[in-house]
Amino acid sequence: MNAKPEYLYHGSQYLFPILKPRQASGQCEAESLRAIYAAETFRDVVPFALPIRWYPDSPEGKRDFTCEDGRTKLLYGSLDPDGTGYIYKVKSEFFQKIDEWQWVSTRECVPVEITEIKVRDYLHTVEFSEEAARIQKLLFGGA
Repeated sequence: MNAKPEYLYHGSQYLFPILKPRQASGQCEAESLRAIYAAETFRDVVPFALPIRWYPDSPEGKRDFTCEDGRTKLLYGSLDPDGTGYIYKVKSEFFQKIDEWQWVSTRECVPVEITEIKVRDYLHTVEFSEEAARIQKLLFGGA
């Protein structure tokens, strides 16, 4: 069994000085906790830092994406090519591992480091479904 890493990474499209547990809405119980989710590598959390927006951007809008190994498949929604996101490096002391790559903490934490990422630098890691490509073209002129 691997030792607990000293640091973990959390991705968000929002900038916060303190990370606080929030209710997640995943596809199973482990992905739907009120917690801060993190992973062991920067690359693994990039998809969560990308500012994927609902379409339409209103209460009836929806978004859907999957991610694996730092790659994102945008199934429905949009991604502003000029957008930014944030990767938080956090100490792992209050995190517990819940599956092969996710860690969670129910306690707030102050990041040790915050890195701003530019969507354009990661567009090569995003695959657009046919529907998402249509939305992307409508909003931004191309995928």
